[in-house]
Amino acid sequence: MIIVDGMIRTPKISVTIPIYKTEATLSRCIDSVLKQSFQDYEIVLVDDGSPDRAGEIADRYAERHGNIVVVHKKNAGLAEARKSGVAAASGEYIVPLDSDDELPENALELLLRHCESEQLDLCYGTFLRIVGEKRTMFRHSFTGVINGEQFLMRTLTIGNNYGSCFCMSRREVWHDDVFPSADKRLPSEDVLINMRLSKYLKRVGIYNDCVYHYYLNPDSLSDAGTLWSMDLWNAFFEEVRTYLGEANLLDKATEHTIRVREVEHLGFWVKNIDKRHPWYRRVMGYSTRTYPLKTRVLHALLHCPPLLRLCIKMNRMRKRL
Repeated sequence: MIIVDGMIRTPKISVTIPIYKTEATLSRCIDSVLKQSFQDYEIVLVDDGSPDRAGEIADRYAERHGNIVVVHKKNAGLAEARKSGVAAASGEYIVPLDSDDELPENALELLLRHCESEQLDLCYGTFLRIVGEKRTMFRHSFTGVINGEQFLMRTLTIGNNYGSCFCMSRREVWHDDVFPSADKRLPSEDVLINMRLSKYLKRVGIYNDCVYHYYLNPDSLSDAGTLWSMDLWNAFFEEVRTYLGEANLLDKATEHTIRVREVEHLGFWVKNIDKRHPWYRRVMGYSTRTYPLKTRVLHALLHCPPLLRLCIKMNRMRKRL
């Protein structure tokens, strides 16, 4: 709800922002929403038990702006914070925003225009990735309108190209079963959430309008792969297979796609590879004859993890130049 001239009314859009250890960037994030060309919105700030001053900053903004709501909760992870944000939102549409990123001034206007003109349940734009002084625009290889099952398969194939942000969705599609259980904290939660969300989607629009500024710390590039263990990724892919099996979508082609993703994640998202781990042994037992060339090369390098790490490091250094 928002308060205008002492009157309470329902906004068109709810921008939900989970907060955790982002006191240094939170003001920039909130200010980017306050500057939007489309002004019929509320901001829902979810303080996920942040141990810094981020929760206090959120409260100060709420005191000054009648369209800002703050939810304080115990830390339970990003998925639970997003769930709390949706529960507290009152707008017709939901726009998620991470508290260390920002929206360009016309983001809400562009996304809403697509949603209303095409009667979309979910709409994706694209984003500008900011690494220090470097700016890189991400572009979708496909644009247009697809259905929920097509979105599910594209999510499974290219994953975080359809992340939790740079999008707008109808609030009514967010059912409780979309979110992972609170006791499960798995990597790549965006993929799992989108897979479960897909069954409630009839029309999904994908466009190359820039609606998001994604800030990436350059130091974190060298740490990619330190966040998730082999056990967690193994559990993640088990979760993917379980969901697809229950939805009667786990066929030979889908299993092929999952296996390609497993090779990629084992190579790029696990720093300390244990050759004795059951997941490693299973993945290395896959026949890669029909896999893309990049995946076949990665699979071969996985036989010698130190060489793989060196190749990845050199490739990332090249991309920084």
